[in-house]
Amino acid sequence: RRTELFAISARPMVADRRVPVRIRQALNVESGLNDGIAVPFITLFIAGSLGTVGLQDADFWIEFALKQIGFGLLIGVSVGLVGAWIVDHTTHAGWISHSFQRLAIIALAILAFALAESIDGNGFIAAFVAGLSVGNVTRHHKGKLLDFSEQEGELLALLTFMIFGAAFLGAALDDLTWRVALYAVLGVSIIRFVPVAISLIGMRLHYETVVFLSWFGPRGLASIVFGLLVLETTEIAGREEIFLVAVCTVLLSVVAHGLTAQPGARWYGQRTEIMAEAPGRPELQAVDELPVRARPASERGTTSGSPR
Repeated sequence: RRTELFAISARPMVADRRVPVRIRQALNVESGLNDGIAVPFITLFIAGSLGTVGLQDADFWIEFALKQIGFGLLIGVSVGLVGAWIVDHTTHAGWISHSFQRLAIIALAILAFALAESIDGNGFIAAFVAGLSVGNVTRHHKGKLLDFSEQEGELLALLTFMIFGAAFLGAALDDLTWRVALYAVLGVSIIRFVPVAISLIGMRLHYETVVFLSWFGPRGLASIVFGLLVLETTEIAGREEIFLVAVCTVLLSVVAHGLTAQPGARWYGQRTEIMAEAPGRPELQAVDELPVRARPASERGTTSGSPR
């Protein structure tokens, strides 16, 4: 079954129809945005931890921000808009087949990353912004492109987990200490729960929704990438321990969220049936349904006036 393929990364909860569409889309959108939004902050924190400059060195920080973030944004928008315009118009003219149209989207992401890195920009920011730009230009073909990118993305995610486990897991477990294990547990629980719960204040959500979003909210493969960025920066003191913490936290997250994905979706679906009988239920508000990760292709791109 398809749900078995996604169980390792807790994807079933964004495909389970028992979960209200507004909540499923919140998880889906968050998982696509959090990594790109976090990259500038991670980059600045890494630069600040080198110890070679201080917070008072305004010239360095301005130049660093312009190069890393500014060039990344500029290259991302340029490659995304121009590349998507070319793909869109050549498709209408019949100059490019559907197969190569889908491959062109992957090429644009690689091109944005490479160009940004070549001029001291941030390739991750460039690729992220290029994806956003492509989505705003190729509106007529966006559904087909999303289907392809989701399928390839799932394959690459599973390959990443496999390589991650083979390369780092054994060494991490050998160096595991109770302090690292404790931080990993806190990272998957309290450190995740508290910020998400605070961000939801004022939305009048039921406590079940807050628990569900807090547990299945901020996740992703980017933690592995961020850990590797820290590990390869030799000037950072304690980089091996930081990477060890990241590896153990990701491992615990994969196991915990993978095991609780389907039971969690089932529990929350049952709770929303009770919410439907109570006044004031923002979770069940009717919204247009966007393409949701891990949904069957036959259901993607449809709209729903009903939240259930």
